[in-house]
Amino acid sequence: MSNIVVLSDSHNRLPKTERFLTVLDEADYIFFLGDGGRDIDFLVEAYRSKLLYVFGNCDFRSGRREELVEIDGVKFFLTHGHDYGVKSGYLNLEYAAMEKGADCALFGHTHRPVIIRDGQVTLINPGSIGYGGNYCYMSVYQGRFAAKTVTLTDI
Repeated sequence: MSNIVVLSDSHNRLPKTERFLTVLDEADYIFFLGDGGRDIDFLVEAYRSKLLYVFGNCDFRSGRREELVEIDGVKFFLTHGHDYGVKSGYLNLEYAAMEKGADCALFGHTHRPVIIRDGQVTLINPGSIGYGGNYCYMSVYQGRFAAKTVTLTDI
C-alpha cells in the first residue's frame, strides 16, 4: 500500500508545523499541484525522492504543467486546472484525463476541496493548503484507492 499527500495552492504559505511535516515525512509520495513557487523549492529540497509537482498559473516559471504517473496500478493525472477552465466546470478536465487513460485527475486552482466519483475518472481537488489549510490524503493498493480531504485542524 502507498500513501499520498496531495497539496495545492500554498501561495508560499506552506505550513511548517511539526505535526504537518510529520504527515509529509510519513507519506510515500507527495503531489503538489501548483501555485507556490518558493514552497515547491522547499519541497524539492526536503522531499525530492517522493515529490511530483506541476506549476500553476501563479508560479511564473516555465516547467511541467501536467504529469501522468501510475502508482500501484492507479493512473493519476496531475494538473493545476487553470488550463482546463475548472472554475467554470470539470468536463474539460475529465475528458483530458480520460484521453490520457487516467483513473484519477488531481487539480487545484479553485481553492475548494472536492472529490467527485460519478464519472469514469475520479476528480479530486485538495483545496488550498495556504488559504484554508486543506489537503488530500490518499491510500492506493492493487489498482484501487481511497481519498479524503483533510483540514490542518483535523490533525
